[in-house]
Amino acid sequence: VDLNLTAPILLTRALLPQLRASARSRCCIVLTIASGIALVGLPFYTTYAATKTGVAAFGHALRRELYGSGVHVATAYPGATATAMIDTSTAGEDLGFGRRPVEDVVTDTLEALGRGEHEINTSLPTRRAMQQMHARDPLAVDAALAPRLDELEAAVHHHRSI
Repeated sequence: VDLNLTAPILLTRALLPQLRASARSRCCIVLTIASGIALVGLPFYTTYAATKTGVAAFGHALRRELYGSGVHVATAYPGATATAMIDTSTAGEDLGFGRRPVEDVVTDTLEALGRGEHEINTSLPTRRAMQQMHARDPLAVDAALAPRLDELEAAVHHHRSI
């Protein structure tokens, strides 16, 4: 909670005076890094999902707070990304954890920022389908995941984010 939620909030709040001043003379961007898991919480990631959802809500509120100030606030929702952290999990594409190379996630994020986007989702199609299902019918996601809970728990048991 301290690392994923409190630290980004405190850092951003500490920098707000400089961000506002800089926005008067040049483009200024605040990018909050949530997670695709903020769009659909997954079993065994309850605390991680809560912190990343908190980061997303912080970004939304900050964007509204700074609207018209010249500070562009965007929230990124990276899906599973091939990093040392995600490699501690054995969950793969079949469980909704298909990994993308860091370079691809960064490129997609920078391109979206260049287009002026505020909500940047870099998840793979399998995870996006789950996110869309969650938006329409959260209980359908529950039913879809239920038969594989034991398998998912075993795959993510040693994941460092848990």
